[in-house]
Amino acid sequence: MQSTIDIQAMRRAALDAMAGLPEPPGALSVEAIRIDAGSQPDPGTLAVAVRDRLLRDGGPGAALVTGLDATSDIPEARKFHKELFAAVWELVEPAAGDEVPGNGYKVKMNVIADGAIPLELYGNAWSFKKLHMDRDALIFSHLYGPTAGFDGGALLLADVRAYMGLHSAGFTDLFDWSQEPTPGSKPVLRAEHESAVLAECGANVGPLGPGEILFVNNLPSAGILHGATPVEVTDPEGYVREYHRCSVRRADR
Repeated sequence: MQSTIDIQAMRRAALDAMAGLPEPPGALSVEAIRIDAGSQPDPGTLAVAVRDRLLRDGGPGAALVTGLDATSDIPEARKFHKELFAAVWELVEPAAGDEVPGNGYKVKMNVIADGAIPLELYGNAWSFKKLHMDRDALIFSHLYGPTAGFDGGALLLADVRAYMGLHSAGFTDLFDWSQEPTPGSKPVLRAEHESAVLAECGANVGPLGPGEILFVNNLPSAGILHGATPVEVTDPEGYVREYHRCSVRRADR
């Protein structure tokens, strides 16, 4: 079986290597990652624009597709999300290389209800808030909706590759490993560094809805962290915060 220790070691080695890297050419900002879907969005055409932003040889490492028809029903929006993610991965896959050990790929698509996540799997009923990299995903994408009855929940992104290069910082300078009930851990930015990383190399994408789809390059060498501001439930009876998540990881050996 694929070893979670191997994946953790590769993520740590990639983060340590960033201390000596020049700043990536594509600066991370909301403006840099935004893609207007247009009046008749086509998954194949959008996938090219998403790919160009995800890859770190010139892109900022994330992409935000905006302008989708927010009035369409949620099942249709999720269907479009699946089609777009598949088209994006077909273009990004050649760049994935051997960064994570395994044989082939697994695509996972599911709906996560924030506040009702199984404790036995994740140790918390709420999606991860601190800036971090996911352990297994190579790339992932979120489509939010339905959402109602809360404040907060803004999505945060940070280019830690740029920050670590500028400050000659390694893994032990900035990160801890997450504590989880399942085997393996993810790199988590320590709280005392969050303000500085966000100020220098971060972007507040804001709370997202069904008219937007966020893509993140989670390859070890990409150096993109993601998180969210706390959610404050303002209407317990009407509260809902769901997101449709598509991700891909290397398959077990």
